[in-house]
Amino acid sequence: MRLRPLALLSAAALLATTTACVSTPDETRPQPRPSVSREEVTPIEKPDDAPKVSIVDSSPGGAKDTDPLWQGLAEAAEKKTEAYLKVYVHTGNPEVPDSGETTVTADSPDSVSVTVDSKNVDDGASPFLLIHGTFEVEEIGNSAYTLKTVDDEDIPELDPKGPDDAKRCTADDAQDRIGLAADDLAEDPGRREEFRQQWGGSPRVWWGIQMTAISLGEEGGVAGDYLTEACGEFLQ
Repeated sequence: MRLRPLALLSAAALLATTTACVSTPDETRPQPRPSVSREEVTPIEKPDDAPKVSIVDSSPGGAKDTDPLWQGLAEAAEKKTEAYLKVYVHTGNPEVPDSGETTVTADSPDSVSVTVDSKNVDDGASPFLLIHGTFEVEEIGNSAYTLKTVDDEDIPELDPKGPDDAKRCTADDAQDRIGLAADDLAEDPGRREEFRQQWGGSPRVWWGIQMTAISLGEEGGVAGDYLTEACGEFLQ
């Protein structure tokens, strides 16, 4: 059993990463798996007129094989088709100009760069930037794309219907539920779409879950306090 890496201190404190174990005279062993109620998921039905490439997600950044934003942009550019994006990106440079173009790049190493009209970037959840709209996509480098806006309107039918960040972060069972999601995603990355539909309604928490899971899968431990970043605003 994998050691659980996350703990919520309280509704008045920040999320922090830790290793939870039970000590005995002879050994230190992982805690039993917590029991939480089953996640209720509302299936997402894609409208017939939505672009074939439609990405509603939180980008973890980094390599193409773990980033749905990069994968979607690559597909749209290759097939010369439009892409609908509603994607949160955690960036180290969250300033968005009032006009003109801006380039959004996740602060994870080796991330894709996206140049887009600043009117299609929302900084209301800074340092998470939201790229939203329907675009023509052009690849301008090995890890760089430029977007031309086709439509500014969102497609709400594609939004995951789960609780938002505030509800996720302050729930009584947040410690167990968020920690289990990160553990389970690390154990089976193939379940990513299932978890996106469960957690995508809370995009900042979903980003933290992904980053923690990726770190566990690659390093066997947590490098970075990702869930503090995701939930700090709601637990002060």
